[in-house]
Amino acid sequence: MSEHTVFKGINRDLAVVAGVSLVLGALLQWISNAGNFWLGFLAASLLIFLSGILLVLAWRGAGGGKALALMMVLAFLLRVALGVFLAWGLPRYGYEERTQQAGFVFDDAFRREENAWALAQSEDPLTIAFSEDYSTDQYGGMLALSALVYRVISPDAYRPGLISILAVGAMTLSLPFLVVTVRRRFGARTALWAGWILALYPEGVLLGASQMREPFFIFFISMIFWAVAHWLDRSKLKLAIPVFILSTIALFLFSFRIALPVVSAMMLWVWVVEVDGLEKSWQKVLGWIVVAIGGGAILFFFRDWLVEAFHWDTLQTVTQSGVVQFYLGSLPESLQFPFILIYGLFQPVLPAAIAAPAPWIWRSLGIFRALGWYTLMPLMVYAAFRVWKADPALKRRWLIVFLVTISAWVVISSARAGGDQWDNPRYRTIFLPWMAVLSGWGVQFASRQGDRWLARFLIVEGIFLTLFTEWYLSRYYPVIPRPELGMVLIIFLVLSLGVVIGGWWRDRARGASPRKEDE
Repeated sequence: MSEHTVFKGINRDLAVVAGVSLVLGALLQWISNAGNFWLGFLAASLLIFLSGILLVLAWRGAGGGKALALMMVLAFLLRVALGVFLAWGLPRYGYEERTQQAGFVFDDAFRREENAWALAQSEDPLTIAFSEDYSTDQYGGMLALSALVYRVISPDAYRPGLISILAVGAMTLSLPFLVVTVRRRFGARTALWAGWILALYPEGVLLGASQMREPFFIFFISMIFWAVAHWLDRSKLKLAIPVFILSTIALFLFSFRIALPVVSAMMLWVWVVEVDGLEKSWQKVLGWIVVAIGGGAILFFFRDWLVEAFHWDTLQTVTQSGVVQFYLGSLPESLQFPFILIYGLFQPVLPAAIAAPAPWIWRSLGIFRALGWYTLMPLMVYAAFRVWKADPALKRRWLIVFLVTISAWVVISSARAGGDQWDNPRYRTIFLPWMAVLSGWGVQFASRQGDRWLARFLIVEGIFLTLFTEWYLSRYYPVIPRPELGMVLIIFLVLSLGVVIGGWWRDRARGASPRKEDE
């Protein structure tokens, strides 16, 4: 898109952004009621206005369009609304603890923002955020950013809502980068699905409404994805190369443990694209050897961190869950960690969120988050099941790179946080852009081919949710009959096998088999 097209009509858009910024800025300051009203109003309005300018420019650069505009507006407003609601509602309807009384969902964010405010009020340089003096941010990037905001535009009062505005802006700004890249590589329908998944996925909405690092991770990953795609096309290199360099540096400042696998996955993507251009077989063999050595080196680099985390977080899971304690006690030691790992894959558990007693605000939030995961999970499983049907072969290899990366990270997240229902899902959500691409491709493939297996996977999940919701409800409400867990598992397996085998037999009888996609 030409520079003239990008900036055509920009004055009208800026006027709209300015008006919205003033309204939202006044609303946020009125609800927070922190410090001087006018200083808080101007600070919030300024951040919203700057975010709005970037969003408008990115939307125009991505080709515009009503669908993308609606996607971005809803993504922005949903996160702002949820952030305002939680800041208002948690002190009133949450638990009596400091984190929630301050309007925070995540304790990590609460402790880091307190430190950021202390740093902003001190005379220390902000670079001290990257030292050992502050332990609430292991890497320092988010702490430094928060302290900079407080020191420059909010020196009179502690306003963590300003950091939420940055998180909302970063998460929303991911959308045009992801959509335009997926559109070029996988087609318009896959791009539309991927964009809506990124915009509306509940865990992403919650993280984007909070003072967390994950929205910035998602933003940097989306930009790196966009830059690498343009580099492969040999297009817009004067912009793509600086975007890649700056995004990678920023990602390393926020977390090198996230940056390393992200950059490695992108390099693997480059390799599977470029390998076909090599004429000599020994070059391809050598390249794959380098890839294998690189993967081994990454695992070795993370080995101590993972082993230590596995033991600690498994212990945390056991001590915090009576159900897990009970069933782990009946398992041999060799099966205990696999049990924790599988249990973690299903967190947050939707039946538990529905059944477990909790204040209404927490139960609603738990159901909201769990519904998102139990909607996305079967889409990814189906996509993994059908990825071998992707055509051409190059697209199939791209999807396999994403599948391998996502699968490895989901397992690491479940192991890293055990069965924890908070850390586990937010670690997993870091790779939401690629999860959205894989799931979006799966949905469009199923709809285009008329493939019934996606519906069958959803039926199997429905059986699981029905049986286990009844089982969880029976734990808290004695009037409901409580079957043994083993019996519930047997019924689930029998009914699920019936769906799978019946579906396979029906397709075989009709001679139905999905073709490779033709796009």
